[in-house]
Amino acid sequence: MRGLTAWEPRRLAAFSIIAIVAWWAAAVHFAYGGRWNALYCTGSRIRMPEWLESREQVYRVLGPVGYDGQWFHVLAHRPLKMRESARYMDAPRLRCQRILLPLAAWLLAFGKFEWVDPAYFMLILVSLGAGVWWTARLAELRGASPLWGLCFLALPSSMSSIDRMLADGPLVAAAAGFFYLMETGRMRAAWAVAALAPFVRETGLLLPAAACLAALWQRKWRPAAAWLIACAPFLLWMHTLRDLPGGTSYKWKGVFASAIRIVAEPADYPFVPWLRLALQGMDLASLAGFLAACVMGLRVVWRRRSEIAGAGSTAWITGALFAASALVIVHLEPRHAWDDFYSYGRVFSPVFLVLLLEGLERNRPVPPLLAMAPVSARMALQFASPAWRVLRGFAGF
Repeated sequence: MRGLTAWEPRRLAAFSIIAIVAWWAAAVHFAYGGRWNALYCTGSRIRMPEWLESREQVYRVLGPVGYDGQWFHVLAHRPLKMRESARYMDAPRLRCQRILLPLAAWLLAFGKFEWVDPAYFMLILVSLGAGVWWTARLAELRGASPLWGLCFLALPSSMSSIDRMLADGPLVAAAAGFFYLMETGRMRAAWAVAALAPFVRETGLLLPAAACLAALWQRKWRPAAAWLIACAPFLLWMHTLRDLPGGTSYKWKGVFASAIRIVAEPADYPFVPWLRLALQGMDLASLAGFLAACVMGLRVVWRRRSEIAGAGSTAWITGALFAASALVIVHLEPRHAWDDFYSYGRVFSPVFLVLLLEGLERNRPVPPLLAMAPVSARMALQFASPAWRVLRGFAGF
């Protein structure tokens, strides 16, 4: 896998974009009746605004509550009137603080209703392609083949964005870009990415936090202050949304309460017994792999604490912060990020990315891949139903 040409990362990014578009087109045509807004995963019992329903026929999935992409759909069409749309959302403050993708889609579409959805899909595509490119470049910096960049698409965050138009894939792409810019000395661009990342998803605050910690460790006070300032725009944005309902306040639930619940109360899948047991077993394997990844993420920083002045230290600290966040939230309620494999896998995907990069640097990529594999395999099964309908469509059934 070594020795490929320097332009290969661009080719990999282009290939990834083409593959995603091909999948979307096939799924929309054969599985969703030609309605592209099916990609937002709108629940069958979710009330959508009249101004949206009257202008496009919203595809409804079988599940009653849908998923987060449906709120981005609403926000992207009217980002400047988010308070009017707040009554349709399950958690308006939480949804509205993730404004960057919807606002960017609206701006890219020049506010034209019929262009907003294509603009949003394009932003998802570009961000995932950029994630592949940046991961490939990071692999090259570690002396590995750029083909490792394709692993970005295997991250749970990337699959969730392809599957349900979520912001997690773009955020992890921003993290990969942030690491690359930091390691190549482009500090101003890295600062801009760190300042914008929380507007994609609030966990993006961990990017400037990691850079700040690295600077504090080295007693570089002015850079530390600069990274703290990068957090300010998003914190001000959160302050302006304080009057909206739907904020999150945590309370103690019990030691590893959410992880214990996943083990003690397995999902009751509506399938034949053998398939239900297989899926429940994969859920447990996913949990074990993720917990192992969190421990590995913390160990990386401890093992390499004497190298924190190095170029890759911001990535290690970022991975450790995401891992530590997961291991704190697991004891608390509400359990937003610990509902199931789909939640913790995508929210904390930077842990997997950082472990892969560190493994490539040490020429030991297998352990991080083994930790990620159960979660990614379980996530991949979410594509099984539309994939089956696509295959039937191509076969003429």
